[in-house]
Amino acid sequence: MLPWDPRVVEVAALVSILVETHRPELQVEHIGSTAVPGLPGKGIVDLGTEAAPADIPAITEAMYELGFGPQPGADAWPMTRPMHVGAYSLDGEEFRIHLHVHPLGGDLASDLRFRDALRADKRLAAAYARVKQQIEHRAAGNGPLEGPIYQDAKGGWITATYDRLGIRRGAAPGADRTEVAE
Repeated sequence: MLPWDPRVVEVAALVSILVETHRPELQVEHIGSTAVPGLPGKGIVDLGTEAAPADIPAITEAMYELGFGPQPGADAWPMTRPMHVGAYSLDGEEFRIHLHVHPLGGDLASDLRFRDALRADKRLAAAYARVKQQIEHRAAGNGPLEGPIYQDAKGGWITATYDRLGIRRGAAPGADRTEVAE
C-alpha cells in the first residue's frame, strides 16, 4: 500500500482535460482512493465518466488513440462498461491511470457518493485504510495482490458501507464488478 501522493490531484486534472479535449461531451471525475486526500492505496489514479451505451465504442476508440489500452487479464470489465488503462508522467514519475466508462445512469453516481463520504468523514476514511492494510498484511509474502482478489477482499466492507450510507449498488463489489475503483 502506498501513501497518498498530492500530485495525483494534478495528474487527475491533466488527464481529465486531455480526455475532455478529445471528447468534449464527457465530464471526467477523479474517483477511487487517490481522490481522497490522505487515503493510502495502490497509487492508481482512477477516473470515471459516463456516456450513452451507443457512444461507448467510439469513446473506447478515442481513448486508444490517446494512448490508453484495454484492461489486461481474464477478469476485465465488459466492453459495455470498459476500464481503459494508461499512464501519465509528472515530475519524472509515471502514474498509472484507470479510466472507467460507465453507461449513463450506471454506477458512477455511487462511486462519487462513496468518494465524497470518504472525503467528508475522516473516521470512515481511516476505517477503509485499515481494511486495505489488513488485506495487504494477510497477502504479505504471497506475491503481488491481484486486482480481483483485492476487490473481493474489501468488497464486504464496501457493501456494508454502501448500505449504511444508503448508496445504491448491485451485488457485493468485486463479485459483479459493481465496485469502487481502487
